[in-house]
Amino acid sequence: MAKHRLDEMSWKEAEEAFKRSDTAIMAVGTLHSHGPTPIGIDTSSVAWIADEVGKRTGLVTLPAVPYGENDKMAHYPGSITISQDVIEAVYTDICESLYDNGVRKVIFLNGHGGNREPLIRTGRNVRELGMLIAVLEWWNIGKKIAPNAFPEGTHIWELAVALAVSGAHIADVRPGGYKGEWGVNPPMRQLFGDKIKPLGFSNFEYQSAPVIIPVDSWDVDVESAPEVDKAALEALKRRGEESLARIVDHIVAFAKDFQKLDPAKALQTA
Repeated sequence: MAKHRLDEMSWKEAEEAFKRSDTAIMAVGTLHSHGPTPIGIDTSSVAWIADEVGKRTGLVTLPAVPYGENDKMAHYPGSITISQDVIEAVYTDICESLYDNGVRKVIFLNGHGGNREPLIRTGRNVRELGMLIAVLEWWNIGKKIAPNAFPEGTHIWELAVALAVSGAHIADVRPGGYKGEWGVNPPMRQLFGDKIKPLGFSNFEYQSAPVIIPVDSWDVDVESAPEVDKAALEALKRRGEESLARIVDHIVAFAKDFQKLDPAKALQTA
């Protein structure tokens, strides 16, 4: 079976792989807090999915980029952030290099919502080359194809996916408080009085209407209990595996259809 991971290929094998298809897969994430879930979940999740999709489609799969936008979580220990203009330039340079190798379509598997805008801008940057960019996010896919999989909330889903990808031993469920993307309705500090309600990150609400006030998550988050018992981790791991199986099936189907597209026809403006 031909290799699909670009970093494991010789340059001759890479040349042959790019001749087989003009579509490539790339996972992008970041490092920031998720309560007791490892800070690398935004990368490990999509790196695992990308590898599975690459195995089943044969598409060239690039190594995951573990760094991304993260300014609002910068005060959490372990957070690494790259400014949006820099990470956009990195994504764009990678796409341009792929273009030089004959790639015309790139499937980005995004593990971090903050990377979305730089990825969209990347797609616009390389459109003039005749390239198509698709951005897929596993949790948004999962909410549509498995809406009842994790009624507890996305924070538990992320933990379950982390367990499925790396094993039940990785969860930090020691007693004590957690903060940072943790909880269905996590407690938050009323930074601006009772009338301006914090919703998370830089999102607030005033008289039921949304308002954005840029703040650091460290300022608004309040510690909350881990809510997960160690004895429940194996069952949670299995639920993560089941949800990932459905998500991978969906992305594989998309990849097979996406690679059939002709960007020259899809992007024509005349």
